[in-house]
Amino acid sequence: MPISAPDLATLGMSSLDQYVRNMPVDQIGTAHPLLKKLMERRKQLLGGKQNVIFQVRKAYGSNFSWTYGTATVNFNTRDTLAQAGFPWRRCVDAFTISHDTLFGNGIKVVEGERGSVKLDQNEAVQLTNLLDEQREAFRLGFEEKLDLELHRDGSSGTDAITGLDALVATAPTTGIVGGLDRATATYWRNNAVLAIATGTSGALKNAMEAQWRKCIRAGQSAPDFILAGSAFVDAYAGTVTITQNANAGAVKTLDIGTGKGVETGLYFKGVPIIWDPTFEALDALDSPTVPWEKRCYFLNSRHLELRDDGMDIVSPVRPHNVLSMFFMISLRLVLAIKQSNAHSVLAIA
Repeated sequence: MPISAPDLATLGMSSLDQYVRNMPVDQIGTAHPLLKKLMERRKQLLGGKQNVIFQVRKAYGSNFSWTYGTATVNFNTRDTLAQAGFPWRRCVDAFTISHDTLFGNGIKVVEGERGSVKLDQNEAVQLTNLLDEQREAFRLGFEEKLDLELHRDGSSGTDAITGLDALVATAPTTGIVGGLDRATATYWRNNAVLAIATGTSGALKNAMEAQWRKCIRAGQSAPDFILAGSAFVDAYAGTVTITQNANAGAVKTLDIGTGKGVETGLYFKGVPIIWDPTFEALDALDSPTVPWEKRCYFLNSRHLELRDDGMDIVSPVRPHNVLSMFFMISLRLVLAIKQSNAHSVLAIA
């Protein structure tokens, strides 16, 4: 039984819509730990101007002084706030299936009026099977690309989102972030220490201790998310001595590995150190001066925010000269930092 092109588009979009909305971006697996963490505290992106604006306190403007008797009291005018603006961006993904591909799977498409015909049972099964691979490939590909871009500095394209590499930068004294120039706005710089000499006893621990205190001093709370690359994880693990208590009278098994999956089993100040597999892909993609695999991020999720407006799933009307059905996913989002000096990036030599 043939099916009309409008009916097919409706059925296809309904199938994709149900699948994607049951597997939304906020249910990311642990293979993308940064995206997973950001989605835990995601907020709705409301319509409006291009930028999401945050009020930033840049100083107290205190005029504190000691006085006695009839000494003159000095008054000042206070300028304590600045505005940081982060533009939202839109990401899309789309795919198409030609009518000939559908015909090759037992589904004949005709141009007709909507609602005039329906799929029979066999055609419905064939369409479902055909869409399964498309849907799964879409989900995995969308997650992978979005996670990559949330790490990068926004220079991959004119309309790319500003990601972690710019917000918590390895060179925090330069660059414009959220419209504020870090060369002059010293309060808007994140903490950073690079080229830590892991061959020097205590150097890694001391650097981490110092950066941790800097994050707390500014953020007024400790970082709650630690993300690291393979080289950094290995260097940190190498500083830890594990003592095994042997029971001479019992059969023993020893496992020198720690953790499970991206959870390394390593901690700093009680916060788990999470290994990010994406760091390796970023090194291959961008060849940065400071390799991702050598980095570690101390992040305070209270001061790092992801907003999105939810996925829009549509089936655009096909062009008059192309016999195919089309599907598109659209998502608007912004990643913003509300307090730069509450975060730190570290890197080993």
